[in-house]
Amino acid sequence: MSVIAKKEIGEVLKDRLISSEMTQLDIAKKIGITKGYMSKFLSGKEIAFWMVIEAVNCILPEKEKELMGDYCKSGIDKKYLFCALEYCYTQKMFDVMRYLIVEYSAVMLEPCSLYKWILNYRGNFNMQHISKLRNNNFKSMEAKALLLILETYGYYNLGKYDMAHFYISKAGSYITKIKDPFLRKSFSARIDEVLANVYLKQENNVELARLAAKSLLENKVSESHEITANHLLALSYFLTSYEKSIAYYNTFLNLMEQHPERVDEIIQNKEEIAILQYYWKASIDSRYNVSDFTNKLKNHSVLSDYYSDGCLKPYAYLFDGIKEARADKILLSLHYFSEKREYFRANIPKLELQKLELDYKL
Repeated sequence: MSVIAKKEIGEVLKDRLISSEMTQLDIAKKIGITKGYMSKFLSGKEIAFWMVIEAVNCILPEKEKELMGDYCKSGIDKKYLFCALEYCYTQKMFDVMRYLIVEYSAVMLEPCSLYKWILNYRGNFNMQHISKLRNNNFKSMEAKALLLILETYGYYNLGKYDMAHFYISKAGSYITKIKDPFLRKSFSARIDEVLANVYLKQENNVELARLAAKSLLENKVSESHEITANHLLALSYFLTSYEKSIAYYNTFLNLMEQHPERVDEIIQNKEEIAILQYYWKASIDSRYNVSDFTNKLKNHSVLSDYYSDGCLKPYAYLFDGIKEARADKILLSLHYFSEKREYFRANIPKLELQKLELDYKL
């Protein structure tokens, strides 16, 4: 069964090559492998998992998930399991992950236990859950690195950013020793995602945040990372370039809208774009006028109805304060941004206070 499946993926890719202008040598050069490896794979033999990812992505990218899902189930060598599970997680192929965990648990306990935990707790990586993983005496470099990355997430979610930095440094020392190039790239992207958020939102370091975000875009590990990077880049230009900010926001939003199940996030981010347009005195596009709040912005209405809104009150106080030249309201905006440790966004009311000749230092 596994041999037939491997031959099938090779035949599918070989057929696409025949109907295209590319050759096996072209693909091999693009990936950075020998033509011999490429020929071996297309004839149904097993090669390193990262090479398979690159080959499929080069030859038939529109069917990448389908082909890689079938390939994962075709009976891959256990030495590629960590890479396969990480790949499936980045692509949100959770059913394939469950299949691999069931099939390989008896022979590859470390990756199976880690990714089973990730499946169970994704979206809720807190230290209480992560502490249970510490009881495992992981031996492999890959498992040790991934555990440290999970601990980084846990401390970030707690708002303990110094600890997150500490665990990022520890994880980095293990990542550099991992041989598989896809795992190195994917684990590094996980770290860049945390760093980009910390640098921009909490440490107010725009330059480092952009470097981390652009690294995410260059690595092209997953669409999720692309979404995060575009959002952070959009936010990073909020105060300095309307054109760059709106361009990144639109790329980000176009990616988000491919996931209609995330409707609440989409509306929230359309509100954020409307806020950008209002701040820069641009006309609020109908695409972003999605709530009562954005409609009030569009009509330049008083925003006092939102002074008790957990998410929008910093902006409500800010814009009413600007309109009324009320330093006390702008100070409240600064307070609420700072209270949530949104130090980059806190720059907005700080600048407005300076315009009122109040040099307020946090």
